[in-house]
Amino acid sequence: MRSNFMRVLAVAALALVAASSAACSSSTPSASPFAGKTPAQVLAMATAAALAKGSVHVVGDDNIGGFGTAHWVTDAGATQGKQIVTGSAGNCTTLILSAQVAYFRGDATCLENYLQFPGHEATKYAGQWIAVPSSSSDYEGLVAAQTDSSMINVGLTPSEPLRFTKPTTIDGKSVIGISGGLGSYSAPSAGTQVLYISTAAPYLPVAYVLSGTQSNGKPLTSSGHMSNYGESVVVTEPAHSILISSIPGTS
Repeated sequence: MRSNFMRVLAVAALALVAASSAACSSSTPSASPFAGKTPAQVLAMATAAALAKGSVHVVGDDNIGGFGTAHWVTDAGATQGKQIVTGSAGNCTTLILSAQVAYFRGDATCLENYLQFPGHEATKYAGQWIAVPSSSSDYEGLVAAQTDSSMINVGLTPSEPLRFTKPTTIDGKSVIGISGGLGSYSAPSAGTQVLYISTAAPYLPVAYVLSGTQSNGKPLTSSGHMSNYGESVVVTEPAHSILISSIPGTS
């Protein structure tokens, strides 16, 4: 990956800032439906429930120091996904149709920030669909958190050690949080993230909050929420596209 921005945004593509000052605990309250379970066990329950739904809709806002702000909307399905990003970091759309290729379209700012196109090439190819095959160094960053399995297994999962937070309410749902370190796609950033899980069956992830510091010393925060589990995600392949390897300065 040529840009930390792509890795950071992949993680951040998921979170609701419901910042709570409540103290954390390694054990659940006795009244909780998760009583007697460890944070890891509850996290496993939520992950299985989300994967069983097959898709999820995510909306959020990120502030990535050194790059800018981004508002994003993601529909992640089992094999297909779509994400639209707008903000000071650029306006762009990513389409995932298969495990072989992703399609990317953006304005000049987006192409410079996400794919690190040289300025003149970013201007020239702004607004055109660019095909990014799985063999490209940019593919992993584009597809991360854009199918439900990558989003749930990697993007939503805080790292050990895990602790419970005090029960609260988010989007009208009673939830309990699991707090830990930043997930895999956040490296090399350092910080904390909390995954909020509904206390009502089927115990789906409801929200996620991420706050940390990037390797460049600049802050990273993210906010968003998940909904519409099980929605139909159908992505149409662009009629025309340009292979990223054919664009000068992108190899």
